[in-house]
Amino acid sequence: MKRVLAFLAVLSTVLIIGYLEPVFFPPEKAEIDISNNGGQVVSHTALPHEELEASGYALYIGKKISTFTQEFGEPLTRYSTGLGYDLLIFGEEDSEYMEVSVNNDIIQSVKVFNTTDRTAPFNFEMTLSDISELTTIFSNFSIDYEAEEYSIELTEEDMNYRPLIAFDNQSFAVLFFTHGKESISGITYVSKEYLLTVMPYQLTMGQALPITIEETEAEIAAEKQKTIIRMINLLRINDGLEPYAINSETMKNAVELYQFYEENASEFLSVERLESLSQVKNESLGEIASAFIFSNTEFEKMADKSNLPLRKPDGIYMTPVYDPSFAALFWFSDGAYYARFSQENAQNIGVAFSKEDVLVLLENTQNNTEETEDSR
Repeated sequence: MKRVLAFLAVLSTVLIIGYLEPVFFPPEKAEIDISNNGGQVVSHTALPHEELEASGYALYIGKKISTFTQEFGEPLTRYSTGLGYDLLIFGEEDSEYMEVSVNNDIIQSVKVFNTTDRTAPFNFEMTLSDISELTTIFSNFSIDYEAEEYSIELTEEDMNYRPLIAFDNQSFAVLFFTHGKESISGITYVSKEYLLTVMPYQLTMGQALPITIEETEAEIAAEKQKTIIRMINLLRINDGLEPYAINSETMKNAVELYQFYEENASEFLSVERLESLSQVKNESLGEIASAFIFSNTEFEKMADKSNLPLRKPDGIYMTPVYDPSFAALFWFSDGAYYARFSQENAQNIGVAFSKEDVLVLLENTQNNTEETEDSR
């Protein structure tokens, strides 16, 4: 009996010491590194994205333009955009239309709008489900460019209407879907450099690459007008809609409306919106977080206050615009802007360019049926 009592006494002592030791002798707290000026150290990570084997047009990215012209012939038009690259346009017919962007005669981008053997493994009848069977549609991409790391994040709408596909030759494809439509409307093959410049997605690490903006000469503005109008009309035709008519008076009105905006923005933009616009205007394109686009209400107020003889005006103003056709593809793929270009009634179109700004004016054709050139 005495042994049992002695054992219980020892056991009780051990348990009491074990439970009370942390109270009287708490463990030392682990040191936390609060360097980096007190800022939180954030690690941006993403799952490795899949890379498809490069084929077709993707193989031309990063190659000399001569390799392209040897295969497809000389372009119909080539002009300097004033934004650091030349744009080459191929194909008189819409079924043959292509755009190639080059920098120092190196291909940075190829835009195509019809199925050929060089668009494989994609074709323009494919739906998003078809693409997801071919490859995973990723929401995050981590890429390296000139010793810098970049992280790209796609929203749900991006993944549905502007999915990004990577190839094993360091090029990418942006697959554009017109909003609400099931099949592909355009494929833009781009280099890393071009992707990080036009950047239609959110960058969570790194900044979009800066570019040098030159004054927009009349000849450049005229070529850009033709390019973006043809792109918008091509997308409307593919959407089963009537192309816009190109009208000299509407073109003149677009230029005058842009001039009114430059001189009188404070009359139709709020203080907060003016500050946002100023921020965009005062930063280089490589530092801009997102583009500035007029809302429908802002565009209507601008048109009303301009006192120009406009006929049921509609349209869009956007800055900065690095690639006009890329911008048009974006407008048609985004639900917030597609409605402005999907009206079934016949309209005239006019466009004004200035450096990185573009203003597109749409007017009712009533009382004005003059066309200055093919509306294609």
